[in-house]
Amino acid sequence: MKPIPEKEYHLLFRTTVIFKGLIAMGEIILGFLFAFVSYGALRHAALALFGDELTEIPLDLVWRYALRGIHSFTATPQSVWAFIFLSHGFVKLAFIWGLLRERMWAYPSSVAVFALFIMYQSYQLIYIPSFALWLITILDIVVVFLVFHEYRYHLRLRRAHLKNEQPS
Repeated sequence: MKPIPEKEYHLLFRTTVIFKGLIAMGEIILGFLFAFVSYGALRHAALALFGDELTEIPLDLVWRYALRGIHSFTATPQSVWAFIFLSHGFVKLAFIWGLLRERMWAYPSSVAVFALFIMYQSYQLIYIPSFALWLITILDIVVVFLVFHEYRYHLRLRRAHLKNEQPS
């Protein structure tokens, strides 16, 4: 099998990190919503968006699963969700900023933090299976692999650069 060119790895790395950044911004927006908007107002907005779908008896398996998730979601205090979304979003955004700016500290620390997220999400998946959480966990695994690969690439570049600067 032919090895993947480094340019393609780098493009995939940047694309997934930017996508992860968009998810982090979404988490921050959700965190602020949970901090300042009541469940009742959120429910009213959902009813306005989805109409009577939310009040009907769901016949669709996916919709029924989603509604069950929403009901279990609202059992947790809003302040908890606000803290979770805001902390995750801001932490991820800080690492993503460092990765996109090619800061060497960001590579190993983001691998460690994203690996912790993967372990926690895997634990959650055992008790509360969620399609969205599966997708996020798989994305995190891909991001960790790509960040690790990019870090090794930058280390090789630095070593080569230092080797060329050594006096003969």
